[in-house]
Amino acid sequence: MKKMLVLISLPVILLLALAACGGGGSSDDGFDTGRVIAVFTREDGSGTRDAFVSITGVGDNMYAEAVVENSTAGIRTNVVNNPYAIGYVSVGSLNDTVKALSVNGVFPSDENIRNGTYGLRRPFTIVYNADTAGHELAQDFIAFMLSAEGQDVAATGWTRINVNAPAYTTRGLTGTLRVGGSTSVEPLMQRMKEAYEAHNPGVTIEISGGGSGTGINEATSGVIDIGMSSRALRDTEKAALTDLDIALDGVAVIVNPDNPLTDITLDQIKAIFTGDVTRWSGLN
Repeated sequence: MKKMLVLISLPVILLLALAACGGGGSSDDGFDTGRVIAVFTREDGSGTRDAFVSITGVGDNMYAEAVVENSTAGIRTNVVNNPYAIGYVSVGSLNDTVKALSVNGVFPSDENIRNGTYGLRRPFTIVYNADTAGHELAQDFIAFMLSAEGQDVAATGWTRINVNAPAYTTRGLTGTLRVGGSTSVEPLMQRMKEAYEAHNPGVTIEISGGGSGTGINEATSGVIDIGMSSRALRDTEKAALTDLDIALDGVAVIVNPDNPLTDITLDQIKAIFTGDVTRWSGLN
């Protein structure tokens, strides 16, 4: 009888031993660290991607198996639907469906983005050509975005570029403006539009997305009056455009809320997004 008890309990002992040393690949909350990391990235031309790969050192070496999405919403949706996914979005686009990670122990809060302790940050920029420089309505909207009232809007989910901005004076202008480009800047621009139109009921601002590259190209050609960009102008673009920063933003590294990870290093981010680490267990 004793021999039978020993034989029956051996498998149990072995399973307990495997669980204790992580052999099963699962954490206490059921997250399987042995699973492949599902990597999601933005498309070429995205200002968010440009900032992300530059700061993290990923550069042109993006993981060949990374799934490319052409919008902030696309990245967020994939992470929501996959417990083993990772991606990156504008801090201003975060919601409670995803979890933002601290990077090198620093969370992407407004204060940490402003003081520079959170390393993944970039400016939100507007660009316009010489015709827009002489466009009275466009310049008034730009003045609003840089005013105290506009910077109050920037502080509703992003970070002010100027804490001592002057007050805005309504001039009673009328007309229509066309603004387009970065999908990361778009949520901020929608709020700027609503606030400006409240001051100027005779003005209509039409906003379209398409990405930073689209905004820069369409502002250059005059298809739109003002382009939105979440990356700096390249040397080849500077001759045709004026650029102005309207807010600061962090690039948040996001995972599914079921992922127990709360902090990640820049080196680990680079390893994931270049494909050097392909399973969650590789971060240990």
